[in-house]
Amino acid sequence: MLAKFKQMPLERQLFISFVSVSSILLLVTMGIMLYVDITRQLRSMDDTIRSSAAYIAQLEAVEDMLERGYPDPAVSRQLDSLSENVKDLNVIVIYNTSGLRFYHTDRQQSGETFVEGEEVPILEGSEPYITTGYSTYGSQRRAFHAVENDQGEIIGFVMTSIFTSDIWEQNRVIVIYALVILGVVLLLGVGLSRGIVALLRGSLKGHHPTELLELYLKQEDVLNAIEDGLVATDREGTIIFSNQAAQRLLGASQGELEGRQLEEVFPESACVQAASTGQTFHNRSCVIGERQVLASEVPIRGEEGLDGVLSVLHDKTEMMRLSDQLSGTRNMLDTLRFFNHEFMNKLHVILGYLQTGETGKAISFIVNSGLVSSQAIRETADCIRASRLCALVIGKMMHAAELGIRLTVAPDSSCRPEDLLLEEQDCITVVGNLLENAIEELAKEDGELLEIKLGLYCRPDCNIIVCEDTGRGIDPAVREHIFGKGVSTKGEGRGLGLPLVQQIVESHNGTIDIVTEAGAGSCFTLTFTRQEGAV
Repeated sequence: MLAKFKQMPLERQLFISFVSVSSILLLVTMGIMLYVDITRQLRSMDDTIRSSAAYIAQLEAVEDMLERGYPDPAVSRQLDSLSENVKDLNVIVIYNTSGLRFYHTDRQQSGETFVEGEEVPILEGSEPYITTGYSTYGSQRRAFHAVENDQGEIIGFVMTSIFTSDIWEQNRVIVIYALVILGVVLLLGVGLSRGIVALLRGSLKGHHPTELLELYLKQEDVLNAIEDGLVATDREGTIIFSNQAAQRLLGASQGELEGRQLEEVFPESACVQAASTGQTFHNRSCVIGERQVLASEVPIRGEEGLDGVLSVLHDKTEMMRLSDQLSGTRNMLDTLRFFNHEFMNKLHVILGYLQTGETGKAISFIVNSGLVSSQAIRETADCIRASRLCALVIGKMMHAAELGIRLTVAPDSSCRPEDLLLEEQDCITVVGNLLENAIEELAKEDGELLEIKLGLYCRPDCNIIVCEDTGRGIDPAVREHIFGKGVSTKGEGRGLGLPLVQQIVESHNGTIDIVTEAGAGSCFTLTFTRQEGAV
C-alpha cells in the first residue's frame, strides 16, 4: 500500500494526505465531542432524577400521607404537575416501608407493592443512590431516596426514573447532528484540499513538483561545485543559504550559518547597505581571518521588489601567493641589479678616496657601507611590494648608511599596492619625508646607536606607517607647532616636509600620533582606515 502511494504523482499524494489527515483529526475530534456530550447528558439526567427524588422526599404532604397510611389526592395533583413540568422525568412513585405504592404517575398501578429488591438498601438506611432496573416499561434509570418522619425514622421511599429508551433517543439525536457536521466538514476539507493543490500548482508556474525537486537537487550540486563562496541573505542581512565554499571561507560547518547575521561572521560585508540602497558592489578587497577575498554584493529582485542580497566571495589568497612568488622573484632580480650598480659605485668612491690620499675617508666609507647588506635589501623587497615605494626605502637606506645610520624595515611589515588606502605617490611623499627628517636629525648626532626603524602594515581596511628613530627627541616648544609651515630646527627655508605629511593625512581622514622622549628618540605613527560605506 505504501509503495503504491509513493508511486502516485506528488499532487495526488498531497491531496490524499490532506484529506486523510483532515478526516483523522475530525473523527478524533468528533469522537471526543460525542463522548463528552453523551457523558454530560447522562450526568445531567442523573442529576435530574436524583434532585427530583430528594425534593419529593422532603415534602411535608408526602410525609403526612405516609403517616396517615392512605393516598392523598392533593399530593397526587402536586406530583402530577411536577412530572409534567420536569421534561426528562418519566416516572414518580412513592412507597411505604412495606412496599405499598401511595403514588404512581400511572394511576392504574397505584396500590400495588414494590417487590423488585432494589429498594432494600434505601429502607435499611443507605444514602440515596441510582440504579438501572427493568419493569413493564422496559429499562429505566432509577433514583431512590428515603422519606423520614420528624423523629428521623424511615417511613417510606421515593423513586424517580427515566426510560432508557428516552436516553438513547436523545443520544441518537446528538450522534445524528455530529455525523451531519462531520460530513459537512469533510466536504469542506476535500474542497479546501483541492484548492490548496490548485494554488500550489499555480504558484509553481506550471512546473510539476517533481521537476522542481530535480532542478533543486541539481542546483544544489552546481552551487556546491562553484569555487566561489555564495551567501544569500534577506533584506535584514540574515543568512538563508550558503554553499560549501562560503562555509569553508567563513569557518563554519554545514547548516551552522543559516539564521545568523552575515555581519557576525563577515564584518566587512556590505549586504545590508546593498539591500537598503539597491546598489550593487563589485570586487571589494576584504579580509576574512588570514585570507584575502574579493567580495561582491548583488541585490536580488523578485516580483514584489527587493527580496535580499547575494554575496559572492572570491578567495584570492592562493592567487596572491602565486603573485607574491612571481613578484618576489622579479623584485629579487631588480634588487640584485640595483645592488650590483650600487656595489660598483661604492668601489669607484673608495678608489677615488685612495687615489686622492684620503685613506681615513675610504675606511669610514667602507665601514658605513656594511650597514646595508644584500640580505637587508632582499628582505625589504619581500616586505614592500609597491615597487616605487620599495626603491625609495632602499635608496634612503643607502643614503643613511653613508652617514653611519642603520635604517631597517620591521620584519613583520607588509605592503602590497592593492592594499594601499592612499595613492602610491602620496605614500611615497609621506614615507620619504618621515625618513628624511629622521636621517637629518640623526646625522647631527655622534652617538654609537644611530638607528631608524620603519614599519609598514597595510591591510585592505587599515594602513599603519611607523617611523622610529634614536635621536634627541623633539623640543616641547617645537612639538606644539611641528606641523606649521617653516617650523624647523634645521635652519631657514626648511620645515615644509611635515606640513605636507599632515595635509596628505588629513585629506585621507587619517591620524598622526607622536611619541617623543628627550635623549631617547621619537616615533611617528600614521593610521589610515577605510571609511564607513567605502567600497
